[in-house]
Amino acid sequence: MSNTEALQWAAEADDSLARNEILRDVEIIRTVTAEDDGDDDDITPVKISHSEAVAALNTKLKWAEEQNFEAHEIMLLRRLRDRAFELKIGTAAQKNHCLFWTMIIFIHLHM
Repeated sequence: MSNTEALQWAAEADDSLARNEILRDVEIIRTVTAEDDGDDDDITPVKISHSEAVAALNTKLKWAEEQNFEAHEIMLLRRLRDRAFELKIGTAAQKNHCLFWTMIIFIHLHM
């Protein structure tokens, strides 16, 4: 690069800096956060059931075993699957418990 080209490049860089706003870290974070806040309205959270979680973890567990993952990684997936299953069973038990007491109250009121 010749001296003339280097000077021209430097002048263009200075012009570019003069045209662009220089922001401090705090201002960058504030700008990005403000832009992100508007997008949150379009996102609808998806509720995943315990049954879906168990099925997904079973699939991932099979895949990990086929890929010869390390034992501690497979054990982690099994533990997550078992926990999801416990939550599934607990939810079903709560529903049955609620149904039981609803029936008892119904019978008692109609005697």
